[in-house]
Amino acid sequence: MNDQSSDQAPNADPSAGRQSNLLNEENWMAERLPYIEDLPAKGFLQLCADRRFHECIQQAFKEDAGLTSREDYWIHADAGGTPKMECQRITPDYCYINKDVRLMGWSAHGAGCGGFGEEVPDEVIMRELCATMQRNVRKYALAKHFIYFVTVRNRETVVYRMRAEPGEDIVCTQSSD
Repeated sequence: MNDQSSDQAPNADPSAGRQSNLLNEENWMAERLPYIEDLPAKGFLQLCADRRFHECIQQAFKEDAGLTSREDYWIHADAGGTPKMECQRITPDYCYINKDVRLMGWSAHGAGCGGFGEEVPDEVIMRELCATMQRNVRKYALAKHFIYFVTVRNRETVVYRMRAEPGEDIVCTQSSD
């Protein structure tokens, strides 16, 4: 004997009707804004999701890469920055392969990075950034690479910068500050 009601198919999701209402435009507040043209991006910047250092890293990248606007480049952020995002290849591959982006920025920060653990010393994070960078420079061989490590020293924000030209091997040396 079948105990199911005749108006519902077996294995049907009773919330499906409610979900279809979510797609109804009347359930949303909509704001009309000027159209933003999708111009070709020239750069790609990967950084930690920690907002403390976003502005200085983005400013350094724009300056070093010769970009004039934040619309000139893609961003990709997650906890731990480039070293912790090494396996997250969808966005950098898409920018490099599909969009021919040839200005690539990579970064990490010290001064208590939640992606590494706030107790992890700057030197460990910087060493991880350097190791990841050596692999990224080889993987994206036609790009110019910009590498940033940001930390706090004596109550000042310090941005360390490196660059690698296309095809150039990168050699990281640790700061002795």
